[in-house]
Amino acid sequence: MSTIKHIILWDIDGTLIHSTGSGLRAIFRTINELYNLEMHPKELDYRGRTDLMIAKQILNRCQVPWTPENLSIYRNHYLKVLREELTSHDTGKLCRGILDILQTISTISTVKMGLLTGNFRKAAQIKLSYYKLWTYFSFGLFGDQHESRNSLASMAAELVMAMFGQGIEKKNFWVVGDTPHDVLCAKFAGFTSIAVATGGFSKEELNQYQPDYSFEDLACVKDFFSLFAD
Repeated sequence: MSTIKHIILWDIDGTLIHSTGSGLRAIFRTINELYNLEMHPKELDYRGRTDLMIAKQILNRCQVPWTPENLSIYRNHYLKVLREELTSHDTGKLCRGILDILQTISTISTVKMGLLTGNFRKAAQIKLSYYKLWTYFSFGLFGDQHESRNSLASMAAELVMAMFGQGIEKKNFWVVGDTPHDVLCAKFAGFTSIAVATGGFSKEELNQYQPDYSFEDLACVKDFFSLFAD
């Protein structure tokens, strides 16, 4: 078995895919259909947040007690609506360079890819299966495991050790994401951050959080792989 040298942890929305707001529409449809409440996106802190944290905001706003049962009701309805939004209204696409990068990495035995995402695990699977990317990832940290993205990042090294039986230097964990929260969680865990301005934040805005590397996008695959030269 080859020694694993690098772990690449990917965010999903705005980093791997552009789903033209399918997830956001699913959230607000769920609020309306379950709780009969019209909410405006400005009332919700959602960019870079975990689905668990978003759900907690919503239930609090709708005056619904925060219980496992109520969370399950919300999550199940959201997942149903998310499938509908993707299959009936989605005109999204992969972010530039992503497919080439994932296909290349999948052939390199010394690199493993996982997800570090705020999405519920099932939501991540629904989105990435729709875009035919799910099978590229052998593991993940998901938004139903903890409401804090920082906590998810701190769980990654232990998960990798349990899965692959190898201790890997923290600097060789790479977090790729499009929001300040991705950069900050990488810093929290001692990982290396790669910020991409393919979501709702410009490169200049992301650079204010001092990522280790930043790109407008990942269209130049060669530039991305130059970071991993030994």
